[in-house]
Amino acid sequence: MEYRDYYNDLGLDRNASADDIKKAFRSLARKYHPDANPNDPTAEENFKRISQANEVLSDPEKKAKYDALSNQYQQFKSQGGRGGNTSFDAFSQGGGQQFEGDLSDIFGDGATMSDFFEAMFGGGGGRRTRQRQPKPQQRIYGVTLTLAEAFTGVSKRLALGNEKIDIAFKSGIADKQQLKIPQGILEVRIATDHRYVRDGNDLACTEVVPITTLVLGKKHPVQTLSGTAMLTIPAGTQPDARFRLRGLGMPVYGSTDKRGDLYVTVKAHIPTSLTDEERKLYEQLDKP
Repeated sequence: MEYRDYYNDLGLDRNASADDIKKAFRSLARKYHPDANPNDPTAEENFKRISQANEVLSDPEKKAKYDALSNQYQQFKSQGGRGGNTSFDAFSQGGGQQFEGDLSDIFGDGATMSDFFEAMFGGGGGRRTRQRQPKPQQRIYGVTLTLAEAFTGVSKRLALGNEKIDIAFKSGIADKQQLKIPQGILEVRIATDHRYVRDGNDLACTEVVPITTLVLGKKHPVQTLSGTAMLTIPAGTQPDARFRLRGLGMPVYGSTDKRGDLYVTVKAHIPTSLTDEERKLYEQLDKP
């Protein structure tokens, strides 16, 4: 039967209080927990070791028996390891050795070291670290929304296997966002929009305007996902200039009053055919 110095395992001396034991175990449990050390093959064994020590030292009855056992073991070592009629394998930090000692005075007639450890640890192994069972893999379903649906929010009835469920999607939902449903996971995909490009909560689009609007300046109507907005274009604006329309982007998911911005890049409309009058006007502009 393996003998361990549980005080040493928790980094304590034998005068440690119950509060000292509790604090030491909590600190070491955070350090050695297998979930916090997924790449350390020794983490589970270290966690099991300190768990065994805590199980004994935090229980007054088990601690009293363990202290009595430890005292007997120390007497045995000081006497050269002889005497008595009950034996077990004792392994200190320095290595294993055969320990013989009479424990009937401590644990009753007929008691053996095996009986003691079995009673203390429930089978002789101490508190056993529960094996981490892999989480059952949840089934992932998919649904595609248009950008307009993601902007306003939408309710849909979906057929998932043999079931039909109604799901309300909040405005501002993002591409690849996953929602938990009773059947597993629902992953939302946002379809590519022909006009708008989404970047987080912001939107971007290109607006083609008459070249005269860029030259002379003018208010120009811009279609947004929430209606028409007027964009003020200053005179002398160059092609590919970018304007920001605040608060006309995507709603912030889970918020009722916050939105991103809409960025509009203006392009000049170059006519492909001209009337005689239009040609004369352009020719006049072209004269030095």
